[in-house]
Amino acid sequence: MNRFDNKRVFVTGAASGIGQATAVRLASEGASLYLTDLNEDGLGDTAAQCVELGADVETRKLDVSDEAAVNAAIEDCASRLGGIDVVCNIAGVLLLEHFEKTTVDQFNFLVNVNLLGTFLTSRAAMPYLVESGGNIVNTSSTSALAGAGYGAVYGATKGAVSALTRGIAVEFGKKGVRCNAVVPGEVATAMTVAPELPEDPDFTIMARQGPLNGAATPDQLASVVAMLASDDGAYINGAEVRADGGGLS
Repeated sequence: MNRFDNKRVFVTGAASGIGQATAVRLASEGASLYLTDLNEDGLGDTAAQCVELGADVETRKLDVSDEAAVNAAIEDCASRLGGIDVVCNIAGVLLLEHFEKTTVDQFNFLVNVNLLGTFLTSRAAMPYLVESGGNIVNTSSTSALAGAGYGAVYGATKGAVSALTRGIAVEFGKKGVRCNAVVPGEVATAMTVAPELPEDPDFTIMARQGPLNGAATPDQLASVVAMLASDDGAYINGAEVRADGGGLS
């Protein structure tokens, strides 16, 4: 399939995990890519994989919580690629902590990357998406739908991402811009396979929900992102597509 021929795609969190898998998947379907992450080594690896597939690729080190840096990256992307058709907001962080021990710095870290970063990128890209009739794919989590042990604040940030997704979809749908969110459960990435655990965790709390057939692979989530971002998802707007292996069913 070449669903992304002549499509210009901006991806955050592209150095690893779902972001890397998404970039490679879209490259295999013809996309021109502008890849961002704080991890420059991982970003280079992703870019090399995409170039090997024949994609045109630009990369940029980016802190998605830095407003000026995000604005500059979006402007540079539009200049180099000639516009923007798709934004994939995949950059995110996970921090597990006892609720009563969670610090304001930890709270702000989660909010700034997971929520503020999604807002800043989407806002900066919106004029270009209106021009191209493009779309946004955000990354929420099943933690936004059901309580996760030691992840109350993380879940709150992802719940806010889901609400942001719906609001953008309603406001810009008539202008031709779609906005959807993929909602992963457990995914086999470095962030989730061996997360740093809080002191003396109760594992029965952490195990109360989970996939029926093991953790998803990043490639499986990338397939969902690609569907939503492509014309196959042309009538999907404001949706939260749960991809959790039935964990919440």
